[in-house]
Amino acid sequence: MTEHCIRMLPDCDTVLGIVRRSGVCDAEEFIGSLLPRFQARYQRYFERLRDHHAIKSPENLRHLRRENETDVYELKADKYRLYLVKSHNTWYVTHGRDKPKDSRVPTEIQKALDIFWEWK
Repeated sequence: MTEHCIRMLPDCDTVLGIVRRSGVCDAEEFIGSLLPRFQARYQRYFERLRDHHAIKSPENLRHLRRENETDVYELKADKYRLYLVKSHNTWYVTHGRDKPKDSRVPTEIQKALDIFWEWK
């Protein structure tokens, strides 16, 4: 799957953004649209995930669902959310958005899984 991914950190093969068949990485575009302070916060989160450290505030990384040996997580920074799929020891960043309503979270989980499985 790594041929369809980009590194979210230089020289890091454990935190990857998924490039869709259209050639776009939704996660990279979303992060690029944020203010620099939120970009920096997500950068620090990625570094902690890369180094296998817990996110300092556990409520900022929320486990949403386990499915077929993959786990879907929501990474929070203020009103923004990034969705990640963890498979084995690799974190795949699928997409981001402004904080959704609670009723919309299952749709975001499914979107993360759809992006993750798109190349399979």
